[in-house]
Amino acid sequence: MEYLLKSVLCLLLLLLFHRLVLQQELLYRFNRFFLLAAILGSFLIPLVTLEVEEKVSPEFMRSEIFPPEYSFSETLPSEDADFDSFNRIEASPEPARIPWQKIAWSIYLLGFVVCLIRFIRNIRLIHDQVRRNFRVMYRGETVVLLSESTAPFSFLSYIFYHKEGFEKDGIPEAIFLHEQCHVHEKHSWDILLVEVLLVVLWFHPGLYLARQAIRLNHEFIADQQVIKQFPVRDYQFLLISILSGQHGYALGSRLNFPLTKKRFSMMKKTSKPGIQVLKLASLVGFLGIVVALFAEKVAVSAPAEQSAEVQFSDESKSISIHITADGELLLNGNPINREQLVRELSNVNGEKTIVHLTADPKLKMGELADIQELLRENEVRRVKYEQTEGQKETSSSESARERHFRDAIILIESVDMEYTQKRYTELSEKEKTGLLFTDKPVEKKSPDAATYEAWKNKDEFALWIDGKSVNNTVLAKYQPGDFDWYFQSGVKANARSARFPQPFQVNLYSPKHYEESFGPNSEMFRPRTNRDTITLTQRNVTWMKDISRFPDPITAFLQKNARYEKLKASPDANKPEVKEEIQRLFEELEDAYAKTPDNRKKMLKKPIAPSKGSTGKTVAALPQNKSAYWNLYSKYETRVNRNRLFEKFSQEEMSQLEKEYRLLDKTFASLSLEDKMQVKKPSFPFARLTKEGKVIYKKMEDLTEEEKKSMAC
Repeated sequence: MEYLLKSVLCLLLLLLFHRLVLQQELLYRFNRFFLLAAILGSFLIPLVTLEVEEKVSPEFMRSEIFPPEYSFSETLPSEDADFDSFNRIEASPEPARIPWQKIAWSIYLLGFVVCLIRFIRNIRLIHDQVRRNFRVMYRGETVVLLSESTAPFSFLSYIFYHKEGFEKDGIPEAIFLHEQCHVHEKHSWDILLVEVLLVVLWFHPGLYLARQAIRLNHEFIADQQVIKQFPVRDYQFLLISILSGQHGYALGSRLNFPLTKKRFSMMKKTSKPGIQVLKLASLVGFLGIVVALFAEKVAVSAPAEQSAEVQFSDESKSISIHITADGELLLNGNPINREQLVRELSNVNGEKTIVHLTADPKLKMGELADIQELLRENEVRRVKYEQTEGQKETSSSESARERHFRDAIILIESVDMEYTQKRYTELSEKEKTGLLFTDKPVEKKSPDAATYEAWKNKDEFALWIDGKSVNNTVLAKYQPGDFDWYFQSGVKANARSARFPQPFQVNLYSPKHYEESFGPNSEMFRPRTNRDTITLTQRNVTWMKDISRFPDPITAFLQKNARYEKLKASPDANKPEVKEEIQRLFEELEDAYAKTPDNRKKMLKKPIAPSKGSTGKTVAALPQNKSAYWNLYSKYETRVNRNRLFEKFSQEEMSQLEKEYRLLDKTFASLSLEDKMQVKKPSFPFARLTKEGKVIYKKMEDLTEEEKKSMAC
């Protein structure tokens, strides 16, 4: 449904540009192909994917760091994290529902059948006229002589004209040239394309407008051919005399009154080349805007959303933190304020510290979130949420939890990066702890005046409002009470970037965005369906998607590394084809690991090179200078583009070409920054796929949508 809506709006925008900008110029043949391209483009543009930076989500940030039993998640805190008792949910009979989907499909099928019958009827009417009436060859064209009085029209290679008028005076020269132009330019095929689309998409308003615009443009083209040989005024009088009291056929290119006024005005139109160039240039920018508006946006995982695989030692320190109903803190049973807690946490190793966190049932959700954030800032990732005696789960809360997840598909990741599908009822108690759930909304909180004023310091705080990065000066336009929720976090020195060098990040939520993110109708409270996939990983990360098929970069690396290790340990490791695959995987892993920033390498497993006996290969030294790189690059590009349009590479040639690309890519990575700016980065224009156990290569532009998804394109 979203695709169709985008397609309709896209075509309407393109037609609006044609009407306001292009139709007024003498660019008739260009306009013809623009209109046809607009129709096809409106169906293709919504399929284009654009990569955009994924919004910072506090629910992901919080649950990524603070799940129970060391698990990470993209959802907001669980029922354990809330620490409030769940209200009993009484089952109520489900009201009768109107089958809107069936009604909609019935209406669509009815419209489809009516339009199909209409289309077939129009084709048959013209076919019958050709078959039943007398045909003559007139100046190289086939003219069908009709007994009834009708306006001249053409369809495909036929010109239709009134028999009585033809026998008396023949066909006026201007009219003949007009209809001959329709035949030679094959205008009927344009109309047939739109009519076929209207049978399937009879509800599409843009197609009706496009059909009208195409027909009008056809008349402009034919008129332009005529007035090159005839005076404009004489031709106009001839048209008016022929049109009086006559009718035509739906699919034919014909003369008719509704288009006459526009045609007469365009016959006298003149156009300046400079204006035409400007309008064509504006078309390029407009197409870019249309693509940006209607293309599919694909979120690119930000570094903060990539989870780390943390190795814990057996020597762990355990501390206990309890939060009272008034927000007071007890550290190992002793009262402590937040400043003291920060100092205590800064003195411990976050990766080797286990925090047992408990809270009073009456504690506000925002207070708990603040303590969780303190733990996250100090990299304390091992947090166990424990209950007091008054917080034991009731049967009603477990029932609500089960209703929330019972229809979802849940994947369990193994240490070998293999995935097992389960339902909620099949999960173990430990696995269930990775599914964070709450039925209580996040408590609203607005910043105090002092905190709000401090955020105006652009050197200390990076600022987001409703998920969009903004300049700190924007805060002057608002008051603290204009925001229903905020989230402040610290940024470690090695995690800062040139764009956001500040030590702190602040996310502010307007009332509307708060409701969309945390309100009762928000995504976090939506019961999961069989279209939702949740992945519980062995790396203590919970993803609200199928990462076996659509992995993040870290998971993709680990999956490839698992396959690499499995092949090395397999009994077939010494077979030539397996050796080659092992070497290829190692080179890809080594290359990916080398390109990974140092602060993320701890998330990965460094690939271990295969023994020389496994592959029989040693790594050659890479050339380190620019001229040597250009030499390799030129040879590689020559091979890639060798008869690319007319000749297909063999599998052996493709394998060798891929090896050359990897060598060239490594050479590029070894160049200095100054040299990199003066050369071109290599690219491999083929995708490597495995089908039925065989490796095949395809051009990127030839990939199907399913193949693109499997490659996370």
